[in-house]
Amino acid sequence: MLSIATINVQNKYKIKNYNGTNHGDNHIQMLLDLINKYHIEILGLQEVNYKYKEQLEKKLGGSFTYYGKFRYPLNCITKNIYPFSVFNESVPIITNQEVLDKETQVLPWISSYVPRIVTIMKIKTKEVGTIVVLNTHLDYLKNGTKVKQLKKLLNIIQKISWPIILMGDFNMTVKNKDFLSFIDTLKDLNIKHVDINEATFKYSKTPRAIDHIFLSNCFNVEKVLLDKNPAYLTFSDHYPVILKLSLGFDRK
Repeated sequence: MLSIATINVQNKYKIKNYNGTNHGDNHIQMLLDLINKYHIEILGLQEVNYKYKEQLEKKLGGSFTYYGKFRYPLNCITKNIYPFSVFNESVPIITNQEVLDKETQVLPWISSYVPRIVTIMKIKTKEVGTIVVLNTHLDYLKNGTKVKQLKKLLNIIQKISWPIILMGDFNMTVKNKDFLSFIDTLKDLNIKHVDINEATFKYSKTPRAIDHIFLSNCFNVEKVLLDKNPAYLTFSDHYPVILKLSLGFDRK
């Protein structure tokens, strides 16, 4: 069984120097508690700022690999000067499995002003062998920009020969015709969309997910979980999405 998750940890940019703690709430400890509770082996995060990253890496320990570049190159300006310091987020992948390769690619973003990226990690898992995990956070303003970003993701995926896990905050629901087209195109590549059938954004007006996970058909989904623990009220404005996977017979 392989346990994976995607969690938008909410960059609380209105809180000056937000580093994962606020008013006595330790959001990084909450994240570690989730990892331990569900024995998460592969985790994709979104909206991780630099100070949050620093604290999280300190707490993770040596059994986990943390990787994810930022939207802008890290320097004095992007670490310390508003607005770069506030909006310079990353979409890291964290795993306790063997990492074979890793990279960050930029997605189309110019028309929406804020860079968007995808983190890609090649992993050798104990349960299913070598896989490639992609984690991203798409634009939230312009649908046309999202479509361009989906096309870039598709271009990347088409060049990968290993089983794939694609996860992240897509800022799109299954009611979006362009997103449905993306789902159908991935089906032709033997990659399926996991039906979550619940709102993953806490303040959503519709019962539909904007956080999504796609899997190569060689994976069987044994369980889909949304952790709605009220103790995590301040943790994020998204619900953590956790999957338990097993390996099927089709590795095409």
